Amino acid sequence: MKRLATLVATVLLASSAHAQRSYYDQNGHFAGSSYQHGNTTSTYDRNGHFNGSAITHGNTTTIYDRNGRFQGTVVNPPPPNGQRR
Repeated sequence: MKRLATLVATVLLASSAHAQRSYYDQNGHFAGSSYQHGNTTSTYDRNGHFNGSAITHGNTTTIYDRNGRFQGTVVNPPPPNGQRR
């Protein structure tokens, strides 16, 4: 469940077409990284091992584990009253 939460946070925080991000735990130690390419984000643990991926289409993000098994979907509702995000 912790990896799923980390993966969801990774997807929601990544904002550019090609982005690499590093993540740190509450003690400031390196915890892992993510790499975003287009609509796909891949996450890696502190040892560089692949953790899983997420693919975003419109307002829906589908999450997969390291073996490619479906883990869940996140749906972001559209902004109210036609506002832009």
